[in-house]
Amino acid sequence: MKRETKLMHYGRPAHPGPANPPIVRASTILHDSVTSYRETKQRRETDDSVLSYGRRGTTTAHALSAAICDLEGADACFLFPTGVAAVAGAIAPFVAAGDHLLVVDTIFPATRSYCDTVLKRMGVTVDYFPWDTTDLSPYVRPETRAVIVELPASQTYEVMDLPALCHDAHSRDLIVIADNTYASSWLYQPLDLGCDVSVIAGTKYLGGHADVMMGAAAVRGPATAALRKHTHSTGQTLAPDEAYACLRGMRTLPLRLERHETNALALAKWFQTRDEVQTVLHPGLPGHPGAALWSRDASGCNGLLSVLFADGFDAEAFVDRLALFSIGSSWGGYESLAMPASPNSGRQFPNPAHDGQMTRFHAGLEHIDDLIADLAASFAAAT
Repeated sequence: MKRETKLMHYGRPAHPGPANPPIVRASTILHDSVTSYRETKQRRETDDSVLSYGRRGTTTAHALSAAICDLEGADACFLFPTGVAAVAGAIAPFVAAGDHLLVVDTIFPATRSYCDTVLKRMGVTVDYFPWDTTDLSPYVRPETRAVIVELPASQTYEVMDLPALCHDAHSRDLIVIADNTYASSWLYQPLDLGCDVSVIAGTKYLGGHADVMMGAAAVRGPATAALRKHTHSTGQTLAPDEAYACLRGMRTLPLRLERHETNALALAKWFQTRDEVQTVLHPGLPGHPGAALWSRDASGCNGLLSVLFADGFDAEAFVDRLALFSIGSSWGGYESLAMPASPNSGRQFPNPAHDGQMTRFHAGLEHIDDLIADLAASFAAAT
């Protein structure tokens, strides 16, 4: 069955019944016998769909978890209240005091913050490596336990050779964790390319309507047991209302991503025609670093692009004048966004070509002619 068809049927109750699974809010789950209670507690240790206690999710969250698990090709999927919580939850089971963690230098800033503060305070040593690394020899240590990557790179969208990196990491018995938020379980399959854990901030495209906070960690292979134990021990779960909204949003995931990609590519190519623009960053543009790798391994792009404006141009005033592009954190909703970007901030391997006034845009679902007209009007006002 095609993925598009599966999306319409994930979690659907038996007929006669509603098209969408109902919202089930519960803390205590009742039993008629001690035997039933004990059997349930035993089964839940290997079966994540067992309804046993609200801290382990209700049937609403279980339906969402099963959907993401299937899309990612995972053995299990665990839900978290935010994307950053999912990142933290995916890393913590595999490192402890005295261990060493390798992180790609182009990682999402909030992930870098977690690694540089919480993990270091716990006694974990963290080092960063360039995005184009496939041989970890210069960076690995005897105490190295895991590698964290993100594809494409946060804000600048460079694409690493994930299969090659995973092959090298696994030859050293390292766990590989990938932030797959950009592709959101649809455009890219890190587990099929060799990763052990794939993390998605469902706050973005899975929810798709700028009204859900949610994270997920999909896992395959030997890493599954450790991630399951840690998630349950730390009480991580997702509220049923958020699970319902996210699963409902996923019904239109491929259609929305098609429109986001079309709009973003059109904007990227249009920006390239402007004298006020120095560089446009988008993994679908010819010549973009790693574009050939993304074309090889992924099935498309999302709505993100970054624009480096020419020296002397007032980028902030340009953004302030926009009417259809709002200013705000996050992305992946239906709306178009623009916000200042400083990708070299905090990076240990900065790219001098990215210094200057950079703005990250998210192309929403508006008509492309209106988005371009909005940008053109702001450029015109600048002159």
